[in-house]
Amino acid sequence: MGSQFPPPTAELLLRTPETVSLPAGTVFWRIHRTVGSHVVPWNALRTFGPLESARWDPHPPPPGDKAPLGSIYVGSDVATCLAEFFQLSRFVDVDQGSPYITGFQLAAAATVLDLTGSWILGAGGSAQVMFQEKARTRAWARAIHDAWGDLDGVIAPSAMFPGRNITVLWNTQAMPGLPVLSVPLNSPAIIRDVATETLLINYTSNIVF
Repeated sequence: MGSQFPPPTAELLLRTPETVSLPAGTVFWRIHRTVGSHVVPWNALRTFGPLESARWDPHPPPPGDKAPLGSIYVGSDVATCLAEFFQLSRFVDVDQGSPYITGFQLAAAATVLDLTGSWILGAGGSAQVMFQEKARTRAWARAIHDAWGDLDGVIAPSAMFPGRNITVLWNTQAMPGLPVLSVPLNSPAIIRDVATETLLINYTSNIVF
């Protein structure tokens, strides 16, 4: 099955990228801490990377501030965001780091490489790449970004929630100036909904009503 690492850029460029256009108005969600290391505004790139916990960071190692290179991880639903954000502990901590849940609509169309289909197989990898160690997926992210720097990011299967996808944006061109909703994850206005989604993904939590 080979190394499952990406081929050289020149070889990768022989493949036609399969892309998805995300129209303006597409709704996304993200969970983001507001206290701690590498905190940035909800609509800004995290330029520090690559992080060991991040699967599709395009930053070259070693970790450091690689501005203007950066990433924003988003999902189409709250449950997927919870599953991905708290994947290391499988414990939804609604207090540590003062996490927020933010929902927004893309202000402009975005074009992302589609990794949910068969493209990666033709490029020398396989579906297994999506679920292997994150150093490997980050190598693919760097290779894709090096080959097609005009792409806005990638869409890929969630490694935590079967049947769901995550989207990783590598620039802020389509990000809006204002969210539709942005509240603390422990806000009384949404805490019951967060609890329901936490049960759906079979995580534990420190949610108290």
